[in-house]
Amino acid sequence: MSVAAERLAGRAGTDDSRGTGRPERLRSNSVELIRKTADTLDAENAVVCLSGGVDSATTAALAVEAVGASEVTALIMPTDTTDERHTSDARSFADSLGVDHVTVPLEPALDVFKRYVAPRIAADGDAVAVGNLAARLRMACAHLVADASNGMVVGTSNRTERLLGYFTKYGDDAADLHPLGEYDKTAVRALATSLDVPPSIRSRPPTAGFWSGQTDESDLGASYETLDGVLETLVDADPDAPPAPIDETAGVEHETVTRLLDRVRRTEHKRERPPVPSRRVEDTPVGTGDAGARSPVGGDRRASAIAVRAVDLVQSRVDTADAEGVVLDLGAGRESSVAAAVAVEALGPGRVRGLHLPCHKAAGIADPAPQSIADDLEIELDRVTIRPLVTELEAALPVRVTERAGAADLAEFVSRVRTACRYYVANADDRLVVGTTNRTDALLGRVTRYGDAAADLRPLGTTYASELAAIGRQLDPSVAVPDLSERRDRGRSGATSPDDDREAPEGLTADTLDAILARLVDRDLGIGSTAAAVDSDRETVRRIAARHVASERTRARPPTTDGDDARSYFHELELKIDPPTPGSPSRTEPNADD
Repeated sequence: MSVAAERLAGRAGTDDSRGTGRPERLRSNSVELIRKTADTLDAENAVVCLSGGVDSATTAALAVEAVGASEVTALIMPTDTTDERHTSDARSFADSLGVDHVTVPLEPALDVFKRYVAPRIAADGDAVAVGNLAARLRMACAHLVADASNGMVVGTSNRTERLLGYFTKYGDDAADLHPLGEYDKTAVRALATSLDVPPSIRSRPPTAGFWSGQTDESDLGASYETLDGVLETLVDADPDAPPAPIDETAGVEHETVTRLLDRVRRTEHKRERPPVPSRRVEDTPVGTGDAGARSPVGGDRRASAIAVRAVDLVQSRVDTADAEGVVLDLGAGRESSVAAAVAVEALGPGRVRGLHLPCHKAAGIADPAPQSIADDLEIELDRVTIRPLVTELEAALPVRVTERAGAADLAEFVSRVRTACRYYVANADDRLVVGTTNRTDALLGRVTRYGDAAADLRPLGTTYASELAAIGRQLDPSVAVPDLSERRDRGRSGATSPDDDREAPEGLTADTLDAILARLVDRDLGIGSTAAAVDSDRETVRRIAARHVASERTRARPPTTDGDDARSYFHELELKIDPPTPGSPSRTEPNADD
């Protein structure tokens, strides 16, 4: 019997973490993960988005077992396409668990978006774009509830959905942890049985709820039992074994196997970190060339190299995705200037769209202004305030949430709503989202996780803030990019609120801050050596190092339970399959998003 046949024939009896055997072990592992993550994050409670489906019900039950019913909040966020039976079952199950549950109807906010925002940024959005928007608004609401109560968002995604890309990028996958992330759908159903999830929920056909009558299995073209068997063989087969006739051993049509394999490949972008260009510059002999090339930060050679690679990154990603172009936020000031210049150099101004989505809840005035950037680069700019949308969402949430939320919490909420709007444009116009986050802000946690940090690619991801002006000059001298290298660092324009404490220590210039970060992080020199190299005191360097470590949550992937994939998480699974053929598409079909 072939390796594939043995695996497929033996799945039911295996105690593999993804199979149906040993649900008690899976239960114990998930509960341990939730408790460990709560301790790591110093979280006081858990927030779960409850849909009435088996994944979210199982997750809620695990959370109750891990931290207690009194410390779990279930958010039920239906739209007008949500089956009322699902909503009713979600409420009943929350009652049976004894957890606090809140129903947050999203339809009023979606109506505001459709009437006021969509016509100004993307009038042609379809049901898929609206469904993905709803998923991202749920994400924004869940994180606001968690942030306002020092909690954590517990994700509900399972392994089958993630390998197939059957989720909304920066939507239902955007959580602080994924206790079901290592388990396929078959295993989740077995786990649900052990947790006494009602049969009405366990046996219900899973659905994303994008439209009436939609089901996962009709979208994916096979039952979850078939999907799990094929995926286990594709992903987990012994790499040294000869190719196995998966279609024959699984009793699945060859066309189905080919389609699933293609889907795994095309949705890879949903499981990986947004790519960034390399900042490596070959060393220059002492006494020759550009001295900046020998320093970890700055220098014309490095600026030139990063600019070329950033342009290549945008061009190659758009070509590979067969996208119409890109969309990016022009409200981030100097970062927007440079990111937009990179995109224009790569694609031309006609394929670059800028968005400006003010809300007046986050502080800061962008410099240069969005319209100035658009005019200089001759790109399209759409501006609309999202204040009505944000206000409608806040009104739907419990009063206690908005009363407890601090200015920084609300600013991050707005940032995540902006992400939902940017991706709506990307879905409607078949574009990629270009991020504007620079390396300085990322290393210090001065970004909003799943907010301004959410993108399909980050051309400035390896560029320190003090290098932005030099990168801009390499691309388009006509673009006004303020040179902040000698100014006191204050972070991103409009990225944080007035009472936020994420600024760099008082008195540091952007040059000095970046020099410290580059030696601490890129060269791993340690506090003492770094302080000596930049002529700074150890305490200042220590505070910056502590801030970098404390902000790890903004950069880290959500953890999963232990398993074969734990070393790389499911974002970086190296599939044991043939590499994609040159020129093959990497984007998923519309109902899988982006």
